[in-house]
Parts: sequence; structure tokens; C-alpha cells
Amino acid sequence: MQAKNIILPQKWVERKTMPFWDVDERLDTAGRELVDGILTRNRGQGLGPEDLSVAWVLYDPAHLEAGRPPRGYGHRADLSFYPCSVVKCFWLAACHARLEEGYIQPHPELDRAMHDMIVWSSNTATNYVIDLVTGTTGDTLLDETAFAEWAEKRNWTNRYFRSLGWPEMADINVCQKNMDDDRYGRERQFVGEGGRNHNSLTPNATARLYHEIFHGRSFPAERCRMMRDLLARRHDREWVEQNPNAQVKGYFGAGLPAEAKLWSKAGWTGWTGDATNSYRRHDSAYITVPGLPPFILVIATQGKAMSADEHCLPHAARSAVEILESICR
Repeated sequence: MQAKNIILPQKWVERKTMPFWDVDERLDTAGRELVDGILTRNRGQGLGPEDLSVAWVLYDPAHLEAGRPPRGYGHRADLSFYPCSVVKCFWLAACHARLEEGYIQPHPELDRAMHDMIVWSSNTATNYVIDLVTGTTGDTLLDETAFAEWAEKRNWTNRYFRSLGWPEMADINVCQKNMDDDRYGRERQFVGEGGRNHNSLTPNATARLYHEIFHGRSFPAERCRMMRDLLARRHDREWVEQNPNAQVKGYFGAGLPAEAKLWSKAGWTGWTGDATNSYRRHDSAYITVPGLPPFILVIATQGKAMSADEHCLPHAARSAVEILESICR
């Protein structure tokens, strides 16, 4: 199969796909309230509708027992965006796929890397996982033939997610390492001029991955359990104070009630030296609150002020819970 070097525009682009959820009038109204509230509260931060992307999926037990899909709402949820560390959820799923097929073998160092990739969002751990999953390493420049062979291997992840047949995966790009500064050698060669081959996700694609991990049948049950175990995130104040880099402060977990349970992966960039992947703040999560239906929430924002803001995402998660309380109780 020929490697597909996906070329991405520098600005966010929206493409329409049919979501995996049912549109519901009550949740649509609730979703509009959620988005309007986010935009209103953050207007002074320069957040406009074009800088915000949201997917919200609700798992009403009665709805599911009737054999129907979950209910959902999207605001520009097919918007392709630079995902920051949210992409690490996809590397986690890809790694388990490689383990399942026997391409890579389990070992303690891989366990440690997967844990640190998700729990602490380590880029170094992520890049170790990427090397194993794709059979590539990043280093010196390559000639045209060797680079084409290398790119074919690195693009395995894109081919894998497309092979699952989920429409939401048609336009994603999951092939780049996560870097703490600029790229060099073949990694610079691969990302291309103007960052045109950066990683790219949509809230719909991210929500679909969470759906499959928590409610789907695409992955073996034991693999789903292991992924859920890593995504589980404490958000009690004492623990967060002791672990300030645990992606709770400034993210959904900081706005949830104490009794809520959280499985999440967030991402952030300030100025990276590359305008195409700078100034983003995102979070993605599966959340349960006693007395309410479980839900997936994915929110992506862009802009210098939003990147630095530690209140928008916690407030959005709190608002989602409050809105659900008003329509479900």
C-alpha cells in the first residue's frame, strides 16, 4: 500500500461527516447553551466561534437499552485542528493494536512508557511508543528512496485507523512525534514546510475513539480495560496539589464535582516556534457523575490568550454537569 503523505492546511478546516450519535432536540438545546456560555465567558480572551470546537456525547441508559446510538451534539466538531497531546490517546490505541497482532511484544519498559505518555503526558515516552508501533526512528536526513520507505512505515497509524471503517477517521493525521522544541533531520523533513503534515484530529474523531474504548466493540475487551485504566485520572484537590502536572489544573478535572469520575487526556501548546501548532488548549474525557448519564466531552480551543487560560475548560466541564442536571433531574 502506497504511503499517503497527508497535506494539511495551516488553518482549521471543517469537513462534514455523519456522527456516530443521534441528534436529539433537548441535547441540541443543551449543547447550544454550553457553547454560548463558553463563548460569552471568554469573549474578552478573543475566543470566537471559529476558535472553538466541541463534541458532547450522552449515554442515556434507557436510550442505549433500546438499541439506539448515544445522543450527541457538535459545534464545528468536524474541524481539523492540531491536537497537541490529545493525540496520545490514538497512540495508546495503536500500541494496543500492535500488541494484539504480535508486531511488538509486551515488556516493562513499554508499560512504563504507555503509563507516562498518558498519565504525565511525557513526549519522550510517547516517542518511544511511536518508534515501537511504527518501526521507525527519527534521526539524520534521508535520501528520497529511504525517506519514502521510512514515511510508509510511519504512516501505518493512519492506515490502521482508516481500516476500522469509522467515517470520523477519514481526515485525521496521526504520524508525527510530539516535540518539546523544533524538529531536526527526518522529523523536520516529514512534517514538511509550514507544518503541512502536522498531526491533525477532530473532536468527532476523538469522541469516536473514546466511544469505542468505553462502549464499542472494535477492540478486545481486555485491551479496552487496560486503556481505561491508564486514562483514569484523579482530580481530588490534595492529589492535584501534589501532582500539578497531572493535567487536572486548567482542564476538565478542576471543574468537576468531587464525586465525579474522570478518564481524560488533555493537550496544550504555547509558542513552539511554528505558528501552525502554537497556542492551543484542549481536553477530551469520559465523565461519570452519580445521578447523571455518563458523557464524553471534547473541547478544542486556539488563540494565545486561550492557551494560557486555566479557567475556560474547568468552567466548561462544570457547566456541562450543571446543564445535564437541569435536563435530567
